[in-house]
Amino acid sequence: MIRVVIPLLAGALLVGGCGTGHEDDVRHRAGAFETAVAASDWERACDQLAPGTRDELAQDAGGSCAKALADEQLDPPGRPGSVQVFGGTAQVRYAADTLFLSRFADGWRVVAAGCTAQRPRPYDCRVEGG
Repeated sequence: MIRVVIPLLAGALLVGGCGTGHEDDVRHRAGAFETAVAASDWERACDQLAPGTRDELAQDAGGSCAKALADEQLDPPGRPGSVQVFGGTAQVRYAADTLFLSRFADGWRVVAAGCTAQRPRPYDCRVEGG
């Protein structure tokens, strides 16, 4: 299980979460990830991840991102909530989950999932890549 605190991205979002016109793209990518997780379609969920996140999961599981995601047993996200975009980073909050995304050449990708706020630290994430 990967547990990493995501302080810099969360801090940037808190400081400048202004609308940029990318909210729909971010919401779509986050929804695709959460739908795949809910359906236990681990290959499709891995397709939504950033390359570094996918690679780290595969390395930790001995070669399979899909197996690593299945082993995480991520909780259902619950009702969709807010989307905040700041430059090339984004945060999508659900009732029971928070995702962090970054923009890549091929679009938005999930860099961290299964994140919960840990006050006074920003977030603790069950899935995250370097």
